[in-house]
Amino acid sequence: MARNKKQQQQQQQRPPPVAAGKPPTPPKQPAVDKRDPLTMSADEVSARLEKLRKRARFLDACMYVPCTCHKVKFGVESMLGLVPIVGDFAGLILAFLFVSMICGKFHTPASIKTQMVLNIAIDFTVGLVPILGDIFDIAFKANLRNMALIERHVERQRRSAQAAEMGTAAPGVKAPASAYIPRIPIKKGATGRVLERAAA
Repeated sequence: MARNKKQQQQQQQRPPPVAAGKPPTPPKQPAVDKRDPLTMSADEVSARLEKLRKRARFLDACMYVPCTCHKVKFGVESMLGLVPIVGDFAGLILAFLFVSMICGKFHTPASIKTQMVLNIAIDFTVGLVPILGDIFDIAFKANLRNMALIERHVERQRRSAQAAEMGTAAPGVKAPASAYIPRIPIKKGATGRVLERAAA
């Protein structure tokens, strides 16, 4: 009886037989998000950001007002805004297309998407006011602000990942500067320096 019980236990512990000619299927690997900046090289991140910068400049800072030493810049969206109503809606469509382009290049959290939509809404609402709205559009630059948001998000993600990898390092030790993507200057309480960098 004891021998029969041992045999039954051994049979229960044995793995189920594998069908001939069919190797066991390996476990599925989690899908890699190609828009995650942590899965990209620094060169790829910089290239994607540069494409977005060019589009933002085209919309908000591809031309300048004469006699201002290139300091007062405006873009295609501001030009469209000169056409009442129709131009404002055309600029609105271009702004949302730019946000869609950003989300296609990088994984964008819902909180940042909300800020981007808020920037567009402010720009569109005030832009409906004749003359004053056009001046506000040149100064506000919603697309460059949205560009600054995604740049800060990408840089924050990569720096956090690098800090986590060096968690075992001695206090005060930093990762080499060459490992970082180009740093985006941030001015607390305003976006002035960010916009200057993006529009340069």
